[in-house]
Amino acid sequence: DGEVESDEASNDFSAPRDEHGAYDFRGLLTLKPDHMSRPIYVSPDYHIFLETFSPIYKQAYDFLIAIAEPISRPELVHEYKLTPSSLHAAASVGLTTEDIIEYLNRLCKTELPERVEKYVVKFTSSYGKVKLVLKTGRYFVESTDATAMQALLNDPTISAVRVRADVGTGAAGAAAG
Repeated sequence: DGEVESDEASNDFSAPRDEHGAYDFRGLLTLKPDHMSRPIYVSPDYHIFLETFSPIYKQAYDFLIAIAEPISRPELVHEYKLTPSSLHAAASVGLTTEDIIEYLNRLCKTELPERVEKYVVKFTSSYGKVKLVLKTGRYFVESTDATAMQALLNDPTISAVRVRADVGTGAAGAAAG
């Protein structure tokens, strides 16, 4: 999906880069008053940094493994990244959009960037709304969510292979596009 690639690649958070080319988010992220008791930083580019020396490291680690991909895990600070795949996997094990955002907010040393909240919503809120069902040797898409079905029907590839039941006879026929 080109939209996902451009979303991840875009720098709509206007962060300067340091002498090594890394983003400097200090001007964008404000520490919470009790930041010393929180174990993670969440940056606008979907990277999460976990302090391993935190008293609640284990709980934070278990949560991050469920929602993000590990990037680097040296001794003191581990790095993770939220990805579409990691968020789909989190939803598939029962984590809700609200739970993910709430727990990130609870663990984060700064206010959770709005961009990150939108990203979590984008990749978790539609989970489970559509099913692929095998009937008599053919696959069918089923959903009780009209918005999700309409989004699929608007896709030219899916629309081209759509099968409709003939209202008069109940027989299936190819869609007219």
